[in-house]
Amino acid sequence: MDNFQKKFLDEASDLVSQLEQALLTLEQDMDNPELVDSIFRIMHSLKGGGGMFGFDNISNYTHRLENMYDLVRQKKLKVTREMLDITFESADHITSMLNDDGSKTDAIKKNEEILNKRIEAILDGDSMSVVVTATSDAEDKGHGASSYYVKVKPYEHIQRNGTNPLLLIDELVGLGKAKVNIFYSSIPDFEGFVYDDTYIWWEVILCTEQDEDAIKDVFIFVEDDCEIVVKKLADGDIFTFQGIEPLLQCSHDFPFDLEKITKLADTISALEKAKTAAAAQEAAKEENKGDEHIKKFAKESSISGIRVASEKIDSLMNLVSELITTQAGLNLYADREKNAELTRIAESLENISRQLRDTAFSITLIPIDYLVTRFRRLVRDLSREVGKEIEFEAKGAEVELDKSLIEGISEPLMHILRNSVDHGIETAAERKAAGKPPTGKITLQAYYSGSQVVIAVTDDGQGMNPDKIKRKAIEKGLISPDVQLSDKEAVDLIFMPGFSTSEKVTNISGRGVGMDVVKRKVSDIRGTVSVASEPGEGTTITISLPLTLSIIDGMLVRIADVDYIIPLSVIDTIFAVEHEKIASSFQNVINIEGVQYPFYYLRDEFAIPGDPPEREEIIMVKYEDRKIGVVVDNITGEYQAVLKPLGKLYRSQDIFSGASILGDGTVALVLDTHKVINKFTRYNDI
Repeated sequence: MDNFQKKFLDEASDLVSQLEQALLTLEQDMDNPELVDSIFRIMHSLKGGGGMFGFDNISNYTHRLENMYDLVRQKKLKVTREMLDITFESADHITSMLNDDGSKTDAIKKNEEILNKRIEAILDGDSMSVVVTATSDAEDKGHGASSYYVKVKPYEHIQRNGTNPLLLIDELVGLGKAKVNIFYSSIPDFEGFVYDDTYIWWEVILCTEQDEDAIKDVFIFVEDDCEIVVKKLADGDIFTFQGIEPLLQCSHDFPFDLEKITKLADTISALEKAKTAAAAQEAAKEENKGDEHIKKFAKESSISGIRVASEKIDSLMNLVSELITTQAGLNLYADREKNAELTRIAESLENISRQLRDTAFSITLIPIDYLVTRFRRLVRDLSREVGKEIEFEAKGAEVELDKSLIEGISEPLMHILRNSVDHGIETAAERKAAGKPPTGKITLQAYYSGSQVVIAVTDDGQGMNPDKIKRKAIEKGLISPDVQLSDKEAVDLIFMPGFSTSEKVTNISGRGVGMDVVKRKVSDIRGTVSVASEPGEGTTITISLPLTLSIIDGMLVRIADVDYIIPLSVIDTIFAVEHEKIASSFQNVINIEGVQYPFYYLRDEFAIPGDPPEREEIIMVKYEDRKIGVVVDNITGEYQAVLKPLGKLYRSQDIFSGASILGDGTVALVLDTHKVINKFTRYNDI
């Protein structure tokens, strides 16, 4: 049962995320019945799954929430801010229950008691919620008793998913008065019996005050694992119809005589309400829906997607990485042996490993939309806390990133959004005085740029004042008073440890750790962060990230007897240059084909001894909006690099992204050219 419970926990987390997204949308359109239905169904799925897999606390709590939104569906209750606030807090409460290891049980129970009282206040009409009283016959229509025929035929595999069909029947019968018929004829003999297959099915005649949607909601959690037919037989309680009792007397494997039951029901309904034709048409329509469901299942029997544990994906990527390293060794061996057949096999394996690498890599990609709901919720809650009206917009949420990058970028983006809410966006009064609309706006935009993903967070707030930032840095002793800084350099001071312009510490920001944390954590995942701000207009903070952290296509180069790898994604062009021309250049600027390029001579920068070759290679790499050269002794060729971390002892050497084991067992360092240029520019300026 542990595997089934784990599966429920994963699915429940997804449902809570869907719930938050639906709530955020409902907050913008509180009279939308489709959104209310969506929220109700999510709660029903949580309730059903919780009860089925032993999470009774979740099932019981979501049942109360479900009751609240059921009244909204019946137009007896109106959605209000108070109700939405409770539901948002309930989503957090359910998440706490899902993640509880027993250490926070008492706190969770106390929180649940408070939430239950608030829910009861709404249900009793004692809160700010507006209770709508139905005053017309049209509003009451459909809430009287009706009778239905329900066929429940589970597919054989249903119990393998952890579903107990008997619990479904029990919940269905609990909706009202019922007569149940069971079918055993499909049970095989002993030799063909499989213990976890399901062979029995049921017919139910049900009288209930619930509507047809409520009946179908019983099966919402297993709708792809059963054949479900719901057919309305009559308005009213069919069990009270004169002459119905003999038709309901049946034994197992003999179905209800629906034809006679329907005729009797139609006759009585015609006498009572003169609606026989409409009832028959509705029944036929529902039966057709059931048939369409069966046909659809038969047609779409192939599974379009599966849920895979992240540990298995990590294991797959590790194996692919080892395969690529092994394949590189095979290539070296094939080149050394000069065997045509071995070379052909090595090239074929290289082609397969590249395809496998790309496929495995695509599996690890997750859309940024995975984070958007969390950020939308964060902005909503923080803006209410500081008393500001802020609109949050996400663009390019379909852009995908490596799973590990998604995990690594979440916290930096949350810091940036907190600062935008607290420092960036002004109060409504300040915005009006500045001629701006009272509602501020924060935009998160993601897009591809070459082999990188760029995420930009923009607010239309007050922007950053370079002079104020410089004064604060001087006050905190971060820079000397006589230092000369451009506006951009002054704004970049916000990334220094301990820097903050906040006058007081709040729950949101002001402790002087925010932007320093952002820069450090972005650097940890081989990304870069920059800021652009215009006083009075707003601020944009831009993060650039590699698509993946594990495997890259690189250029293998050599300086003396040391191998290095430069990512192909940053390389623009390569030139072969005489060493004499490099040595005679003025201030590391070289003229190539009539264009002057600045360059860094890595042999000198890395303090590598020995004599350079007569001809060297200058590799033009992209740096911001320019091309800058890095000079190496020679180029070995393209190389698939499996990145390995350097370890704690080399953590300060951030000019290296990591290391890769070559086919012959030696190690090549992977250069981060952006940080190489930053570091040696600073040293040269000193």
